[in-house]
Amino acid sequence: MVKRKIRAEGIRFGTELRRIRLNAGLTQGQLARAVNVSTSLVSCFERGTHWPRRDVVEALDRTTRASGQLVRLWVELSNRQAYPDWLGELVEAEPQATLIRDYAPLAVPGLLQTEEYARTVIEAANSLATPRQIDELVAGRMRRQRIWEAAEPPVMMTVIAESVLTSPIGGPVVMNSQLDHLISQVEKHRIRLQVVPADTRLHPGLAGMFILLSIRDRADVLYVESAVSGTMIHEPAQVQRMSMLFGDLQAVALSPERSLSRLNEIRRQFRGTPEAVA
Repeated sequence: MVKRKIRAEGIRFGTELRRIRLNAGLTQGQLARAVNVSTSLVSCFERGTHWPRRDVVEALDRTTRASGQLVRLWVELSNRQAYPDWLGELVEAEPQATLIRDYAPLAVPGLLQTEEYARTVIEAANSLATPRQIDELVAGRMRRQRIWEAAEPPVMMTVIAESVLTSPIGGPVVMNSQLDHLISQVEKHRIRLQVVPADTRLHPGLAGMFILLSIRDRADVLYVESAVSGTMIHEPAQVQRMSMLFGDLQAVALSPERSLSRLNEIRRQFRGTPEAVA
């Protein structure tokens, strides 16, 4: 479910808007008339209860002669709003990580998703969201992947349930592209990927997804997520327990070499469907 960080970011933007408006010697009414909105809406912007569109912010910036300051602040805060509240701590931690261990029982990890796959997953989980909100969430997920552009990107080890790879999320074309991307990342040695076969009887990963992050000069941390929330856990005992569980998952999963072969097999299956051929 989409949850926008409108309070904290909205209040910060509104406070700056009010400061700039007063410095420009304008009343709320004068500013409202100049940008063709109601005085009450300007008041809402300044109180942080309403988030303005970019075109409105650009008009506010021009009218108050803010030299782009309002637009820059709006972009910065909008980027933060592209994530659900509870994902913020993980997003901040990922660029600092030297090692990311990710167990994915339901969907391809966000750091490895193609844009089309991400959009399908996000739309399915946010059926009441507007197209603009969906666009923002997709853009936010794609921005997370900028960590791979770093001079020293983290090492990523991911264990994925086979059902994630065989489910036709978004249809054969979307899945074919997603599998292409995963195979490319593996072949370029950017990630180490292992697949847990669907017929695994003693499956240690039935409790759900989790991510372990190793950060230089800090203790490892654990991130767990449900359908409506996510939590970063620092308790050493819990982190150690899930670290051992990740090792158990690797033990029941196919080897990296056999996992790559399985990825190629699944991709061929999707390519053979009528929709993919068309």
